[in-house]
Order: sequence, then structure tokens, then C-alpha cells
Amino acid sequence: MIKNKNGWGLREMLFICAIIFFCVILAAVMINRLYQSISPNISDSEKNTSTSYEQVEKNLASAARIYYNRQKEEDISLIISEDLISEGYLKESKLTVKDDVCSGYVIVADNTFTPYISCENYETEGY
Repeated sequence: MIKNKNGWGLREMLFICAIIFFCVILAAVMINRLYQSISPNISDSEKNTSTSYEQVEKNLASAARIYYNRQKEEDISLIISEDLISEGYLKESKLTVKDDVCSGYVIVADNTFTPYISCENYETEGY
């Protein structure tokens, strides 16, 4: 970029604008990917409902695992689905099979997450 008596030219100005535009687009893409990696269960939660009760149990256990890892307390042994929903780790639609809305809890023992759900038409054995 050559500076003459008149200052910067149009060509230099367009070049600088193109670099700034590219940096803004790159930053937006990186922020979007970061957000999706931080909250994978939240981003897709409103697209569809679960197809089976086993999937509801998996959704509950997955959200409980994220909740447990973000909490600094080591003595958590029971995580209730209402707590996961109220704190934004799980959407109610992830606890739904067709029109049957479930509730439940997860027992944490030795870094093992065991989900238990209760629905109108189904209940996990041992609930």
C-alpha cells in the first residue's frame, strides 16, 4: 500500500474493508461452533420429541451428566428432572414420547448415571 499526497486510495480502503469483513465472518462462525459444543442438548431440544422411553432415559442421563460436571460439589447423588429443566440443561420436549410427558430423576454413584422415569404409560423398573 503506497501512500501518496492524497492519502489512502480506494483500492487500499476496499482491501482493508474486505479483511475486516472476513475476520467478522470467521469470528461469527467460531462463536456459533463454540455455543453448539457447550450446550448440545439445548440446541436441538425443540426440534422434535423423543421417539421412545429409552431415548427419554438417555436424554435425562445426558443432561444430568452435564449438570453434574458443571457443579463443583462432589456429594451430588440425586438429580431431579425438574431441576434440570429449571436450570436450562433439559427441555420438557426431551421428556416427551408422543403426548406422554415424563418426569424422573438420575442417581449418581461412582460416576455412573442411572436414570429413572415415570410416565402415564411407562415407568422405569425400580422407580
